[in-house]
Amino acid sequence: MNLCPRTRGRPRAKDTIISREEIVQKAFIAFAEQGYDAVSLRQLASQCGVSDSLLHHHFGSKQQLWQEAADSVIQPLMTTLTNDLVQLSQDSHPAHALRQNLPQSLKNMVANPLALTFIFREGDINNERADYLRNTYMRPYLTRLDALFSQAVADHHFRPISPAARHVLILGFLRSLVIPAHLQDELAPHLHTPADTAALIDEIATLLINGFSTPLLLSTLGARSHV
Repeated sequence: MNLCPRTRGRPRAKDTIISREEIVQKAFIAFAEQGYDAVSLRQLASQCGVSDSLLHHHFGSKQQLWQEAADSVIQPLMTTLTNDLVQLSQDSHPAHALRQNLPQSLKNMVANPLALTFIFREGDINNERADYLRNTYMRPYLTRLDALFSQAVADHHFRPISPAARHVLILGFLRSLVIPAHLQDELAPHLHTPADTAALIDEIATLLINGFSTPLLLSTLGARSHV
């Protein structure tokens, strides 16, 4: 759908025609980079070349525009991650599926830094928006991840580590890549190129999986590596 300012008669040359998808994309970038409270519909309207009344007409409120912007980016990302997890769980043992999935999932997330910034920025505050992201996207994915971990524990391949500990390790690492804070200097060389970042992700994922694994699984993997 193309949206444009309402004018009488023939549109002027300076009037902008912009699609709904483009407005939603601009809104997502603004929310991710500036935070919800710092973004106004008037500001977005100006950036899009439309009136703020038109945004109200098509999106209702800033909250509704925020949700549509969130869904437009977060939903396909989490769908991809979940589908990869489901596919791997059908093709191999849970522990092996997680060993393959974890580094790739981390790389898929880091490949969209604005999405991660958006998720973690909103997650810093307990409000309706944070609850929406947690309940709609993060918790369902983590629940599926936990089910695989539980099966790997039942198979005696993983140690019985609490879900909270796993989530802190995985999400804490992801957060540090997009919001490095006090680790800026240490992480800078590892974030210089996509290849550098991928190498760091592989290193951390290996440490995480090895930390989750039982001696039995580690010895099995060690034996395979020497074959």
